[in-house]
Amino acid sequence: MLTRSVWKFLLALCCAASSYPALADDFPSKAVRFIVPFSQGTGPDRLARLVGEELTKAWKVPVVVENRLGASGHVGAQVLAQSQPDGYTVGVMGSNISVTAHLMKSDTFVPMRDLQPLVIAGYGDMTLVVSGKSRFNTLTEFLDYAKANRGKVAFASAGIGSPSHIFIAQLQQKTGTEFLHVPYKGTAPAVTDLIGGQVEAFFIATHTVKPYLASGQLKALGVGAEQRNSHAPEIPSFAELGVKDFSTEAWYGFMLPTGVPAPIAEKLYRDIHTIVSNEPVRGQLDKFGLTMRPSTTAEMREFVGKEFRRYGEVIAQYHIKAEE
Repeated sequence: MLTRSVWKFLLALCCAASSYPALADDFPSKAVRFIVPFSQGTGPDRLARLVGEELTKAWKVPVVVENRLGASGHVGAQVLAQSQPDGYTVGVMGSNISVTAHLMKSDTFVPMRDLQPLVIAGYGDMTLVVSGKSRFNTLTEFLDYAKANRGKVAFASAGIGSPSHIFIAQLQQKTGTEFLHVPYKGTAPAVTDLIGGQVEAFFIATHTVKPYLASGQLKALGVGAEQRNSHAPEIPSFAELGVKDFSTEAWYGFMLPTGVPAPIAEKLYRDIHTIVSNEPVRGQLDKFGLTMRPSTTAEMREFVGKEFRRYGEVIAQYHIKAEE
C-alpha cells in the first residue's frame, strides 16, 4: 500500500508534468536573448539577427542579439551555459565549439555537458587556395609535391587552434603529408601573404573565393568536402579528386543551456526550424554563404558528437594547443 507521502510525491509529479504544456503555451512572455560568440557582420551574427527579426514578429516579444566575444567563441558559449535554463537565452553557435571544447578545458564549463543542441540552420565549407602565380594547378600536384618535400610547404592558418589550423592537421592525417604551419592573426593577413607568395596555401571560406579567382590573385585547388559547393560549383570537391573522408564543413545553428524543459525546447525548435526553412529567409542566408540544410535536434546531436570526436583525434595526434 502506498503511503500518504508517496501519494503526495506522485501527485506533485503529475501536476508538474501537466504544467509543462501550459509553460510552452505561455512562452515567451518576455524578451529572449540570442548570444552570439562572434562579431557583428559574421555569418552567425547575420543568422541570429535575421531569425531574431522573424521571431519578434511571430512572438510579439523582442529578441535581443548580444555579441559576446573572446577565446574563439568560448566566452560566448560559457555565457550561454551559465544562463538560466528557461528558454529565454539561446546561443547561435558554430563548429568552433567542437574545437575549443578540447583546447580550453575547464571543470566549471564542459561544452558537451553544459550545452544542449537545438537545430542546425546551415553549413559552410572551405576551399584550398594557392597564389595565382603558384607552381601548383591541381590538388594532385600540390599533394605530390608536399609528400616529396615534407615540412617545406608553408601552409597558412588564421591562428593556432583556428578551424583552418585543424583542417591543415586533418589534411596531413588523411594524405600522409607534412606541412610547415604558419599561423596568422586572422584571415586577412594570411590572404595578403598568400597573394604575395610568402606562404603557399590556405583554406578560405568557399563563398568568398570567387572575386580572388576572377582577378587571378588566387587559384582554387579544391573544395574541402564530399560534394561541390553551390556558391562555386565550378570548383571540384576533394572527394572527386581522390581525397575521401575529408571535410571542412562547418555548421551554424542554435543551442541551449542544458536543462531547458522539453516542451519549451520543442517550441523553440519548431519556431526556429520553420523560419530557416522558409524560402525568403533561406535566400537571404544563402547570400551570407550558408548552405541551408535545417536539421532535427537528434541529427544535430549526432553531427556535433561525431565532429567533436573527429577534431579531438586530430588535436591529440598533432598536439595542438590553444594560443597563449
